[in-house]
Amino acid sequence: MKSCHILKISSIIFAATLASGCVANCSHTKETENTGSVIQEIPEQEIKPAPEPVAETPKQEAKPEPKAVEASFSTPKPDPKPKEEAKVEPKKEEPKPEPKKEEPKPAPKKEEPKPEPKKEEPKPAPKKEEVADEEYTRSVAQMAGQAVDVATFNKDKEAVLAIINELNSVMKEQNYKSWLNYLDDESKTYWSNKSNLKKAQKRLPVKGLTLATLEDYFKYIFIPSRQGNEMDEIRYETESSVKAVQIRTDEDGHYAGDTVYYYLRKVKGVWKLHLPQM
Repeated sequence: MKSCHILKISSIIFAATLASGCVANCSHTKETENTGSVIQEIPEQEIKPAPEPVAETPKQEAKPEPKAVEASFSTPKPDPKPKEEAKVEPKKEEPKPEPKKEEPKPAPKKEEPKPEPKKEEPKPAPKKEEVADEEYTRSVAQMAGQAVDVATFNKDKEAVLAIINELNSVMKEQNYKSWLNYLDDESKTYWSNKSNLKKAQKRLPVKGLTLATLEDYFKYIFIPSRQGNEMDEIRYETESSVKAVQIRTDEDGHYAGDTVYYYLRKVKGVWKLHLPQM
C-alpha cells in the first residue's frame, strides 16, 4: 500500500516536473517565436520607409531651380511692361495740356472798352447843362416871377414837339375833324365867330378868299402859315403856356432870334393848341 502510495506521489512529481519543463520550453519557444516575429517585423517596417527617401519630395523640389533659370532667361519679359507703362503716361498727358490751351479765353478781357458806355452816361449830363445854359435860359427868359426846372422843361418840350409832329400829318391830309381834337375850347369859340373871321380875312395875303367858318380858317390860314416848317425849341410865357419856335441863326451859326409858329396851353395836364386872337 505504501509503495503504491509512493509510486503515485513520484508519478505526480514527475508529471509536475514535465509540466514545468514543458511550460518553460513552451514559454521559451513563444519568446523565441515572438522575438523571431519581432525580428521579421522590424525589417519589414524598415523596408517600408525605405521607399520614402527614394521618393524624397524635397529632392524633386529642386525642379523649381530650372524654373528660376527660366525666370532668369525670361528676364527680358518684364521689359514690355514698363514700355506699356510709358505708353500710358503720354496718353494721360496728351488731353490735359490741350484744355489748358483754352487760355485765349481772356480775349474777352480785351472788351475792357465796355466802360466807355459808362463814360457816355455822364456825357448827357453836360448836354443838359448846356441846355440849361443856352436853350433852357432862352426858354424861360420871358417868364415873370415863375420858375420851371430843367426836368420839367425837358418833359414839356418833348410833349409839345410830339404834338406838332402829329399836326404835320393832319395838315398834309387836311383832316379838319382831327385838327379840332387838338384845339382848346377858347380857340374854337373865338374863331367860330364870323366877325373875327372877317377881321382875319382882311389880313390875308391872297385877296378874294372868304373865311366863313372855322374850317376855312384851318384851310386858308392855319395850314399855309405852318406847313413845311420844323420846330426847334419852346418858349415859356407861363408854366402852362408855351410857344413852339424855329430858331434863326446868323452867318456864323450863332443864335439870332425866333419865329413863332404855334401857341399851346396846358389844360388839365394836356397840351392843347391855342390860336392867337386878333
